[in-house]
Amino acid sequence: MQEDLATLIRNTAAQVRMRDYLWAIGISAGVGLGAYLSGGAALWFVLMTWGAFLAALALRYRFSAGRVWAEPIQRIVETELNAQEAELSTLRMARGVAQSLPEPLFILDANGDVELANPAAETFIGATSAEGRHFAAVLRAPQVFEAAEQVLETLEAKTVEFTTTGAVERSCRAYVAPLEAAGTAPRRVLVFIHDLTSERRLEQMRADFIASASHELRTPLSSVLGFIETLRGPAKQDVEAQDKFLSIMQAQAERMQRLVSDLMSLSHIELNEHVPPKERIDLDEVAQDVFDSLAPLFERKNAIVDFTNEEDEPVTIIGDRDEIFQTIQNLLDNAVKYGGDPAMIKIRVGKGVAPLLSADGEVGHRAGDSAAQVAARLGVAETALAFVQIRDFGAGIERADLPRLTERFYRVNVERSLKSGGTGLGLAIVKHIINRHQGGFQIESRLAGGSAFTCYFECVS
Repeated sequence: MQEDLATLIRNTAAQVRMRDYLWAIGISAGVGLGAYLSGGAALWFVLMTWGAFLAALALRYRFSAGRVWAEPIQRIVETELNAQEAELSTLRMARGVAQSLPEPLFILDANGDVELANPAAETFIGATSAEGRHFAAVLRAPQVFEAAEQVLETLEAKTVEFTTTGAVERSCRAYVAPLEAAGTAPRRVLVFIHDLTSERRLEQMRADFIASASHELRTPLSSVLGFIETLRGPAKQDVEAQDKFLSIMQAQAERMQRLVSDLMSLSHIELNEHVPPKERIDLDEVAQDVFDSLAPLFERKNAIVDFTNEEDEPVTIIGDRDEIFQTIQNLLDNAVKYGGDPAMIKIRVGKGVAPLLSADGEVGHRAGDSAAQVAARLGVAETALAFVQIRDFGAGIERADLPRLTERFYRVNVERSLKSGGTGLGLAIVKHIINRHQGGFQIESRLAGGSAFTCYFECVS
């Protein structure tokens, strides 16, 4: 590039020199002709003088290389190019830094259009085509765009806290600042977003954990303390009463242990609910592992369990294997408890729309996300969904209870739930896991006809 530029400059200089030489020939010829016509000089003298002048001028051009003519221009051009290259290098470095930042960063022009959105920003908004679009259409946070407009007018940086809406709510703080020096009209605005969701969830998790633990542990703790007082007092020498009370105390302690374990699990899931998983897993393989791990429970409860993969091939999704395992395990555990005596259970894994209870000829009650709703939210066809369904043939669930089943500590039958060792958190955990996977959870039931719990995910190839 440098050599081509130098050649171009030299060629241009040569053309300029040739044009000047021709002008010199013409002007000198005119002067000579004027001298001859006026009688001031003989023709031979005019021609000899003109020829000597042209020869001298030719020698001057001949021994004055084009490079000498071109060097001043070339130095000016090279200086300008070096300055531009230094500016481009600085811009590339700045862009590289922006691209490497783990937090979302946007750069807006004076019209509010996005000039730059780093990968973290694209992940944050869930789109890969932010650049060139208006900021208000990219991020649904009016207060942030209003802050950007104010920064353009006042040239003063602002900090704004906002909340995003969607399947998972996120709390964020935006730092908005002008990119030009103070005192001049800025052409660009920087918007840097810090995700506060983990901090806010941690604060809420602590409050919820304390409230839930104090509420749910109060009764079993009071019961245990009462039995301890009895064992230390009236039943101190009663061996039969001691055996009975110690057995009850052990059951209450085990229930408290399960409760604390479920509370910790739910708190951990809620803390990370806004961070989507990235691992590719086979839904069929995970369901099969859960089925195998619960085989002793099925045998002990005389449960009849049928497992079917309707695709006869891997069903791949993006997910957290341990959380999907826990989801299926919780649903199967509930099916064993409430699916009849003995329980009859069907496990189905497949793609598309899961079988509905209405397919058996009777309309059931339904709550949660249908396949159509999940597909619309994900922007895919229903055939691009994957599902795992746990179906039992128990007593069924009342219609009024269906929407509340995923609430913390909600129990349809409190006495039966406590008797079976339930904590009232199993379906709440399932719901939050599905939310983190950006999927859908549907519950169907009909009285005396059983219930079906279906988890939908986006299927990947």
